[in-house]
Amino acid sequence: TKLILLDSLLQESMEYSMLYKILIVCLVKASLADYQLEVDADYNLHERPVPEKGGPIHINASINIRNILDIDEKAQLVSLETTLRFYWKDERIKPKEEYLESEDFIGQYTTLNPSLAEKIWMPDIFIDQAKTLRMPTYFTRPASIRVYNNSLIRYSSRINFDVACNMDFHWYPVDQQFCLIKFESFGLQSKQMKLSWLPGPHGLTVNNNITLAQFNCSVELMNEYATDYYETNYPGLMIQLHLTRQLGYHIVQTYIPSSVFVVLGWLSLFIPAESVPGRVGMVMTTMLTLTAMFSSVRHNVPRISYCSVLDVWMLTCIIFVFGTMLEFIAVTILNRDGRKRQAERFERICLIAFPILFIVVSFTYWTVILSE
Repeated sequence: TKLILLDSLLQESMEYSMLYKILIVCLVKASLADYQLEVDADYNLHERPVPEKGGPIHINASINIRNILDIDEKAQLVSLETTLRFYWKDERIKPKEEYLESEDFIGQYTTLNPSLAEKIWMPDIFIDQAKTLRMPTYFTRPASIRVYNNSLIRYSSRINFDVACNMDFHWYPVDQQFCLIKFESFGLQSKQMKLSWLPGPHGLTVNNNITLAQFNCSVELMNEYATDYYETNYPGLMIQLHLTRQLGYHIVQTYIPSSVFVVLGWLSLFIPAESVPGRVGMVMTTMLTLTAMFSSVRHNVPRISYCSVLDVWMLTCIIFVFGTMLEFIAVTILNRDGRKRQAERFERICLIAFPILFIVVSFTYWTVILSE
């Protein structure tokens, strides 16, 4: 009796399930018909479109870089304002002739409300390593759907997002950063879906008025790829941001002031060795100022465990200023031991050698970093 009762319950649940699926299909078809479209009777939004010749569905993409909103070096994030578009063909959906009121470089199309995206099949694309996604919505979501006369569908959406960018600061502040932004399929494998950028100028457009405080920027479309860090391969697309740092800010804020402090350390050598408070006070003030500047510079970058070229410069300046203190100690010892003539000779040598050595080191430093 229990088995008969269980069997009857299963049959009833299967019947309800079938009725539910039929109802959903009918509702989807009816709602799509209301949107100026002709839809196949067996349309199912859970089934991906299959090309006439079989194989994976081909998704073309294009991107418009509207603005680069921010580059956060400490968090290693890049904030972008973009318009992202995807194109695919779905033979099950066709626009009605009377609604083909617009035309572009592809052909005639009808424009639909973005809410229709919930009722048709959509590619499951996500932005890899994105931290935050935002839509600049006022009332209606900034998106649109176009259905062309050849059943080509275009989904376009304005989206702002913060994405991780792995940065290398070895050559800071003459560094170049390469940020890879990846768009991947979340569920469909490479044998089910193929991604590629639109050919020619339609694949990428960049706002020529983008200006950044410390960087020059260029954008390049990369070839499509298949992931190799999952159990299965998923298709993806990449764009590369090439950020080249401008050196002007650091020349004015760091290099020139630190060089002036080194010169002040050298000028302290002209103070007589007998004037201990004046000489020691000048050198120590210069040393503390350089240390504070060094600490301030380090706040602009993450807490990296290696030295950047700016660290090398600041440490060099600190060593030169510290050298003036060592020179004063050596002269004081020689004077105390009664070797005043040797002390004067040593001081004259330091007065000449100090600026020459600093000029040689500076010339070598700038030759190396500017050649990169």
